[in-house]
Amino acid sequence: MACEAVLWAGWFEFLENRSFDLRVELAPPRQPPPPEIVIIDIDNPSFAALSQAIGRWPWTRLLWSDLVKYLHAAGARAVVFDVVFAGREPDADAEFAQRLQEAGNVTLAFAFVEYEAEFRTDVANPVPASVPGAVALEDGAGLPLLSPELHKPDLPVETLATAARRLGCITVHPDPDGVVRRVPLFFRRPEGYYPSLGVAAAAGAMSAEEPPRLAPGALQWGAARVPIARDGLLVPHWRRDVTAYPRLPMWKVACSVFPDVCAEGAPSYKPEDFRGKIVFIGASALGAFDVMATPVDPVTPGVLVHAAVLESLLQQRAIAQPPEYAVHLLMALLTGVAVAAVWGFRSVRRSALVVLGAVLFYGVAAVEVFGRWELWLPVAAPLGALVVSFVGQSLTRYVTTGRELRQTRQTLLRYMPPEVVDHIMARGGPDQLRGERGIITVMFSDIRNFTKMSEKRTPTEVVEILNHYLDAMTEIVFTHHGVVDKFIGDGMLCYWGAFGQADSHARLAVTASAAMLAKLEELNQNWRREGLPELGIGIGLNTGEALFGNLGSGRKMEFTVLGDTVNVASRLETMTKEFGTKVVLSETTQAELGDGIRTRFLAEVAIRGREQKMKVYTLE
Repeated sequence: MACEAVLWAGWFEFLENRSFDLRVELAPPRQPPPPEIVIIDIDNPSFAALSQAIGRWPWTRLLWSDLVKYLHAAGARAVVFDVVFAGREPDADAEFAQRLQEAGNVTLAFAFVEYEAEFRTDVANPVPASVPGAVALEDGAGLPLLSPELHKPDLPVETLATAARRLGCITVHPDPDGVVRRVPLFFRRPEGYYPSLGVAAAAGAMSAEEPPRLAPGALQWGAARVPIARDGLLVPHWRRDVTAYPRLPMWKVACSVFPDVCAEGAPSYKPEDFRGKIVFIGASALGAFDVMATPVDPVTPGVLVHAAVLESLLQQRAIAQPPEYAVHLLMALLTGVAVAAVWGFRSVRRSALVVLGAVLFYGVAAVEVFGRWELWLPVAAPLGALVVSFVGQSLTRYVTTGRELRQTRQTLLRYMPPEVVDHIMARGGPDQLRGERGIITVMFSDIRNFTKMSEKRTPTEVVEILNHYLDAMTEIVFTHHGVVDKFIGDGMLCYWGAFGQADSHARLAVTASAAMLAKLEELNQNWRREGLPELGIGIGLNTGEALFGNLGSGRKMEFTVLGDTVNVASRLETMTKEFGTKVVLSETTQAELGDGIRTRFLAEVAIRGREQKMKVYTLE
C-alpha cells in the first residue's frame, strides 16, 4: 500500500527515468539508422566562417533560398528546416518563398511557446486566432489540449508558411528533471492537430492516403505501426554515437552551393550525396541552437532529437511502455517474492540473498528486454515494492516470530555448539525435528563415588565443585561439536552425529573423552591445592541407531535422544569399574575410528537385554 501511494504521488518517476538513462547506455540500438537521413550541421566552424562572410546570425534568407534550390536540383527527397523563420526580411522573403514553392518538399519549423500574461495584450504581436499547418488525425489516445491562452505559436512569416509544403512543431516537454526522453508526435488545439517536425518530415515517406491514427500504445499510419508511450508520446532510440547520422558541416555544403566563392580545392559535396535523402538543416554551434538535455547528452542539438523521431517513424521501431496495470502486477509479484523470502527462510541472510538475487535478476532482465524487444519495463516501482516489502516483513518477523526464534536459539545454545544450533534453525527449529532416526555416537559419563564425597561436604561446596566440573566438561563437548542432552545427577548424556559430522562422530566422541580426562586431571590438581576432594569419572561410548528430536506431546515435550544405543552406552559406563579403566567403548564405536587412535581390547561381554555378546575396548 505504501508503494502504491508513492507510485500515485509520482515519487518513483525520478528513479524510473534514471533507470531508463542507464538502459540507454547499456543497451544501445542494435540496428543502424536509416541511410536516407542526412543533417546539414551549422557547427562552430561553419558558424564562424559564414558569420564572417555573410554577417551575424541569423543569416540572410537568400542563403537558404539558394540552398533549397541546390538540394531540389540534387534530387533531395525532402528538406526539413529546424529553424523558425519568424520576422520579415523584405529583400529575401519573396525569393525564398518562390524556392520553397518550386521545391514542393520543404518543411518549416514552428513552436508553441508558453507565455506570460503581458504577451496576451501585446498589440504588436497579437495571438493568432488559428495556426496554419493543421492535419487530419484520429485521436484515440486523448491528447491533452493546448490552451490558446497559455501557448503562443511562434510561426514563420505568413509568406513562407504558405509556400512551405508542411509545418512541423519543434516544441518538446522535458521530464521534471529537465531531460527529454519522450517526444510529442502531435499537438492538439481547439482548431485541430499539429504534427511535430519529425512527423512532418516523415509524412512524405509514409505513402499513406488515410490520416494517421493515434491509439493507446501505437501510431497507425497506413501499413505502418509505431509503438508509442502514454499520452501519445514517442520514446525514440537515443543514440550516443554523434556520428550515427551523417552530419555535413554547413561551410562545406556552402562550398557546394557557391563553388566560386570558396578557395580552389576546398572540400565540398556532390549533388548525388543528397539524392533521395531527407535533409535536416539545424545548428549545433554554441549560441545558435536550442539546447536539450537527453539521456545521451546534457547538451543535445534539437535537430538530433527530431532526426531520432524520424528514424523511429521510418523504421517503425520505438521504445514501447507496458500498460499502467502491468506496473501494479509487477509490484504485486515482487512483493510476493519478498514475503516468500522472509517467511520461507529462517535465516535473514538467506532471505536477503534471495531478495538481492531478485533485484539483480530483474535489473538484468529489464536491460535485456529493453535492448532485445524494445520494451521499457518499469524498474523503480516494482523494485521499490520488493525492497520496502522485504524490510517491512523482516521487521514484522523480528518483533513476532523472530523474538521466539531468538529465544529458542539462546535455549539451544545451552545444550549444543553454535554450528549445531545453526543446523537446527536452518531446518525450521527444534519444533520441526520430530522423531528422526540416525546413526550417532552416544557418551555416558558419571562421577565415581560422588554420593560418598557429597556426604562429607556442605551442599554449597558440592554444588560449587559439581558446577565447575560440568562447565568444563560441557565446554569440551561443544568444542568437539557434540550435543549435551542432559545432566543426570552427577552424570552427563551427550551425543554426536545427529546434526552433521556423518563420517566423524565416533572419532569426535573419543577425542572429546580423552580431552575430558585430561581436563579432569587439571581440575584435580587445583582442587588438591585448595584442599578439596579429587574426582574420578567413567565414560561409556557406543555407536548405533537412535531416535532423536522433540519427543512427547501436549504440555510436556523434551528435545532428547533415546533407544538401545543409549542404554548400551549407559551400561558400558558402569563397566569402567569392573575393568579398572576410565573409558569403555563398544565394538561399533571402535570400528568407526579409523587410523590414528589406538585402542586396546578388553573382553567380550554380555549386555543385559541383548542376546549377542559385544566386544569392548578402551583407549591406550
